[in-house]
Amino acid sequence: MLRWLKRKAEEQKVEAKTQELEPIASLEFVTEQPTDGAWLETEDLNGQKIFLPLTRPSILIGASDECDVKISENLKGVDKVNPKHARMEQWRGRWVIVPFDRNSPVFVNGKRTGENFLRDSFEIRLGEEGVKFVFREAKKQE
Repeated sequence: MLRWLKRKAEEQKVEAKTQELEPIASLEFVTEQPTDGAWLETEDLNGQKIFLPLTRPSILIGASDECDVKISENLKGVDKVNPKHARMEQWRGRWVIVPFDRNSPVFVNGKRTGENFLRDSFEIRLGEEGVKFVFREAKKQE
């Protein structure tokens, strides 16, 4: 079941650090499945599974070089991804996906969504026929 949420405006703003920092490198897809934390799983055009570890509390995804994750030409559906398409954020210990704007549709488990909590094995699609990911989260040790 999908869980829509409505955060207060002040909760939606990502905390900006005021000190000058060097530019942060883009996040990269890897071929080895992560064993902890959360990640996105997809396949490249050759059918090879690739993984994107979610190692920052806020991640901008799109086709632009300005994004933390630039969707490259080796993924099916890249032509349907906007320059800045969606943001993934950690909020209250859970991952949330948020469309960048009205013209950047995000689908979770086949349904168009606004802000949406993610659970292990939820399917995310950027655009109606765009790039497809599966959200994965490592099982928590008790």
